[in-house]
Amino acid sequence: MEGLNLRKFWHGKQKFRAALCGHQAIEAGVVCLFLMVQGELAAVTLTHVEIATRTGLLAVSPAVALTFTRFARHLANRWTSAAFFAVCTFLADAAIHASHYSGEYTEAAMTALGTFIFSVAVSYTPVGKKIDELSEHFLHTEPAAE
Repeated sequence: MEGLNLRKFWHGKQKFRAALCGHQAIEAGVVCLFLMVQGELAAVTLTHVEIATRTGLLAVSPAVALTFTRFARHLANRWTSAAFFAVCTFLADAAIHASHYSGEYTEAAMTALGTFIFSVAVSYTPVGKKIDELSEHFLHTEPAAE
C-alpha cells in the first residue's frame, strides 16, 4: 500500500499559493492594524488583531483564487500583484469595519495604499525574491494533454 505522497502534492504552484497567502495576508493585516489604532500600538487589543486578521484573510482570498486560473501569471509581476492586492485590500477593509478616520472609505484607501507600498517593498527583500522564484511556475505553460 502506497502512502500519501506529499511531495507530489506540495509542488511549486502550491508553494507559491501558500507563500502568497501568508505574506500578503500578513501585509494587509499589519497595515490594517496599524491604521485601526492610528499608530498607537499600545492601544492594540485582541479585537483589533481579530479584525485585522479577518481583513487580511479576506483581502488575500481573491489573489489565491486567481492562482487557479490562467491569469495567475499576472501575480508573478510585483507591480501587478501589489496593485491587484491593494484593490482587494480596499474592498476587504471597507467590508470588514468602518473607517476610524473622517470619510467612509478613508481608512480602506489608506490601508490599500499602505499594503501596496509594503508589498512592493517586500518584493525587493530575500523573502520577495524567493516568492518570485516560486511564481515562475505560473509563467511557463504546461503542455496540453493529448
